[in-house]
Amino acid sequence: MHRKLRKALVLLMLALPILSAHGEADPLVEDPFGIIGTAPTPVGGQTLALGLGYSRARDGANRDLYGGALEAEAGLVRGLDLRFAQTAEYGPAAPYPTDDRKRLWGGLSQLGLRWQILEEDGWRPALGVFGALRTAYGETSGPSQSGQIVGLLSKTVIEAPRPLALSFNAGWSELFNAAPGERAGRYEFAAGITQNLAQNTSLGVSYLRVQQDRSEKDLNLIAAGLWHRLGRAGPIMAAGVGAGIGDDSPSFLVFASFKWLFGAAAP
Repeated sequence: MHRKLRKALVLLMLALPILSAHGEADPLVEDPFGIIGTAPTPVGGQTLALGLGYSRARDGANRDLYGGALEAEAGLVRGLDLRFAQTAEYGPAAPYPTDDRKRLWGGLSQLGLRWQILEEDGWRPALGVFGALRTAYGETSGPSQSGQIVGLLSKTVIEAPRPLALSFNAGWSELFNAAPGERAGRYEFAAGITQNLAQNTSLGVSYLRVQQDRSEKDLNLIAAGLWHRLGRAGPIMAAGVGAGIGDDSPSFLVFASFKWLFGAAAP
């Protein structure tokens, strides 16, 4: 069961605060495409994100993959939040059918916890860890379960009024019921840079690398997007594009998303 394009599904999040905040909202600095940030949702806060995406494979009879995603977070205690994500894709959906000319549905469910170990302080970067259980499924195959652990690091290089931040993710996923010849363990890496362009607008650029099956080259993807908050109360909207590097990476992708913040998560 292959997953060439599953990593390109939209998991971005944007913000729509529903509660009033005192004073001016902080300059917008959103995590780039594919990056899990170190800062958890505040205690008593919740978020809800919706996204859509399209990616195109480099070759094959069935090259178009359409995807959607829903992601929710809830702050549990200081420095710890619960994250749930549900993605769906239509096309050569993962797990891939034997006949790649068919258009099928597939999806991925994920439930995990993010823990911020250290907050950023002077020269010291923020550090965190994210762990999750995932289930992937498709029309022609049974579910496959996997576990994921990701180290998180972020550092603000330039402070306000126009912050610039660097982000890094490095992780490992393990497929619990790998089929014969299928790679059970896979590494993943992501790096991003975010620049606040205006009070309510930020630009994010990221690079993602994900190990694939033994017969395939690693997935390499570069993506860029704009995040814009419509006033102090939101919403924040995002749109972006990406391009793959190598034969087993998508030719290109486009994405858009929204995110709503509730309770203590609102600025």
